Amino acid sequence: MAEMVFKYSAMNGGKTLNILQTAHSYEENNFKFVIVKSIKDTKGNDFILSRNGMKRKVDILLEDNESLLTEENYQIYYTAKVILVDEVELLNKSQIKELWYIAHLINIPVLCFGLKSNFKGEIFSEGVSQIFAIADIIEEIGSSSLCRCGKKAIFNARKENDKFTDVGPNIVIDDGTNKEYEYVPLCSDCYLKYVKIGSEEAKKLANLVDKIK
Repeated sequence: MAEMVFKYSAMNGGKTLNILQTAHSYEENNFKFVIVKSIKDTKGNDFILSRNGMKRKVDILLEDNESLLTEENYQIYYTAKVILVDEVELLNKSQIKELWYIAHLINIPVLCFGLKSNFKGEIFSEGVSQIFAIADIIEEIGSSSLCRCGKKAIFNARKENDKFTDVGPNIVIDDGTNKEYEYVPLCSDCYLKYVKIGSEEAKKLANLVDKIK
């Protein structure tokens, strides 16, 4: 049977570009592919967009609670050689399970691309928790993004009005029009320095260090 694969990176890590390159490879060999994304991802509407300007139309734009196992959606993907899922962290738990069923019962490989954590430094969603639980292969995308200090970025920090924050709604789409919010990929050290420095845990540790000194 086919496998469900989860490929992740921090922001700007090449996830969408990876999808577009994969789609191009299938297209060159005259194989059908299907691109899926959540309607929550309003950037590009029914297209997926890379930062270098490349784009492709989405075949299935999933509503919040829409099933992939409807007859309408089945007609779209049942002859596909691969299903490519963009921003998989926006899918719910049931939709992730359905992708797994499609891979293992219909024998269509499913490649999911997305974030593993949110701006708070936590697992992004119940969908991501589910994919970590059942995905056949989990791998970090090789072209992971870099932190401002030059180290490998792990966290997806959020700026609100140009200040780092770890409070607020989980999903705010950076589509280039919302100037209030910005996402910045950071390594662990910089995430602690810029985002978590005022947390209770950081204060507690600072107090311990002062006592030992």
